[in-house]
Amino acid sequence: MDRIATKVTQKNAQVGPQAEAKKPFRWRPLAHSLLDLTSNRKRTRDFLGTRANFIQERIRVLAMVFAAVVLLWTALDYLIIDSTKTVIQLAILRVICALGYVILARYGSKPHNLARARLKLALLVTLPCLFYIASRFVLEDTGALGAVMLYAFFPFVVVVQLAIFPLPLLEGLALITPAFFTLLLVESHFANLFSLSFLGDLSLLVLLTCLALWASMSELQMLLRLYRQATRDPLTGLFNRGALMETMQLEVGRAQKQEYPLCVLLFDLDKFKRINDDYGHLTGDAVLKIFAKLLRQTLRRSDHTGRYGGEEFMAVLPHTDTADAERLAEKIRKTCAATSVAYRDEGQIHFTTSAGIARLRQDETAEALLLRVDESLYQAKEAGRDRVILAA
Repeated sequence: MDRIATKVTQKNAQVGPQAEAKKPFRWRPLAHSLLDLTSNRKRTRDFLGTRANFIQERIRVLAMVFAAVVLLWTALDYLIIDSTKTVIQLAILRVICALGYVILARYGSKPHNLARARLKLALLVTLPCLFYIASRFVLEDTGALGAVMLYAFFPFVVVVQLAIFPLPLLEGLALITPAFFTLLLVESHFANLFSLSFLGDLSLLVLLTCLALWASMSELQMLLRLYRQATRDPLTGLFNRGALMETMQLEVGRAQKQEYPLCVLLFDLDKFKRINDDYGHLTGDAVLKIFAKLLRQTLRRSDHTGRYGGEEFMAVLPHTDTADAERLAEKIRKTCAATSVAYRDEGQIHFTTSAGIARLRQDETAEALLLRVDESLYQAKEAGRDRVILAA
């Protein structure tokens, strides 16, 4: 259709009757990428839950491995330490440490809970630090230089283990801090702060810290890329249908368990096929992108928005009653009606949307809720489009 080639792009869209087109700055992708790797700001709740599950699963495996290694190391203590009393004391410390690892691996996990994952990760870091401090004081008067040298590797193990977890920079720095504090505490007690051996250990710890942080951020970047490919609609950037349905199931379960209100909005762009037929699919794609942007700008960060299919979009609104859901849906409908897309420098294309609303009932399943909101959307279309209908 070269004869009617569409010149519509995202920058030609107007969101609101008097909005001006804005050309994106070139530094924005880089800035967003750096923000992804430095903190958890502007992350979706779903991704944070996915990262929490990833972290907790790795903690479970690593803690069980460490529990076995800590116990097996008792045989090495027996071979290199002459004092039976010291070996017994270290064995007791090892049993306590191994028990802590087993508890960390088997208990306390909570799916999609980042706070719980962070707590377990902090304990994974703290446990070997405490064991190292206690063991160094036990070995203080034994004269077993070989054992002391072997135990001196614990702060480095603490740092290196973080390399397998997907962590932003600030979070990684916070978790690595105990290793430095432990090394400084022990060496200051033994008056080694200004010795060449301590400076060498400190330099090595700094080097390993840089490598561990780089590896952690690389893990995070890879997880983000895979998550976005698996859950995002490539055209609009919103959740795809699969991720949206999974999120809806989780939110319905939380709402039923914690007894807070939850509403679902289902939108359909009116006569969208005519836009594709009359103006081309590039224009249709531009309309979908603009409507997706409108949803992101209007809805809250805690809401979950996705492309349900074709020209249909869904929003799951936790902690939202019917009145607030109707207000948001009406705001979106009115803003959509005032939105235009430039076409071939000849004019503006206007489009509207119809919406259905349903509030979750007590003991209602996600499937039943979806059927009700779909029926309310059908009623809005049958009643003449460009309107919002609340499900019975």
